[in-house]
Amino acid sequence: MTRKRPALPSLCTILAFILSCAIQAAAQSPNVAPRITQPIDESNLVVLRGNTSPLARPEFDQGAAAASLPMQRMLLVLQRSPQQEAALDQLLEQQQD
Repeated sequence: MTRKRPALPSLCTILAFILSCAIQAAAQSPNVAPRITQPIDESNLVVLRGNTSPLARPEFDQGAAAASLPMQRMLLVLQRSPQQEAALDQLLEQQQD
């Protein structure tokens, strides 16, 4: 008889959970300052060097992708501030009590 493995949560589900925990921890900590302090200005952009695949070059451009095209892979790297890290650590400790 074969056993069925339990379904693993998707990466998006895991990321959403981690992000919600961080947001909750930050909201509960009164000494964490908001990181977005003014309205977003789309005309004031900064290029982040080293974040583009070397294969993303003009000679490989095939034009705009259809809105219905599924994304097969995306890597999103976020870093918490030291205050957010401390708030998350505190939340995780409280959850163990």
